[in-house]
Amino acid sequence: MSALRDGLTVRFECGRYITAFCGYYAMEVIDVKRAFDRAFVVACGGTHHFRTPYAQGHSHPFRVLPVESWRYPFARPGVKDARVSVVGQLCTPKDILAQDAPVDSVRAGDMVVFPYAGAYAWHISHHDFLRHPHPRHSYLPVENAHAAA
Repeated sequence: MSALRDGLTVRFECGRYITAFCGYYAMEVIDVKRAFDRAFVVACGGTHHFRTPYAQGHSHPFRVLPVESWRYPFARPGVKDARVSVVGQLCTPKDILAQDAPVDSVRAGDMVVFPYAGAYAWHISHHDFLRHPHPRHSYLPVENAHAAA
């Protein structure tokens, strides 16, 4: 922490700065719904796994990874060229990860991936909410990380 000449204080959290870029949270889209002229992407997961957006009070950036296969006999719900809110499957209106975000296309069965999930995302979440299962954690090795530095 340091004081600037105009009386402003800058707080810099080194651990968060280093780790935030190291994690991603990915969820499968289980439904796309419309209500009151708004589109909602309902995904398998939510703030009980990734509480950062709600805790920080922001709409978290995400990307849609299209999945071409569709295993069901009914029509695949989705939207194109729309603004969507990405929500989890908890029974609370606070289970929102992104709001009014533009997408080219998103369908049930696609994946939504949230970057910058390496700092606190899992650790500040309310695990075991309504006994939902924990997410799978995958760690990718970085080969020769200390040699590159």
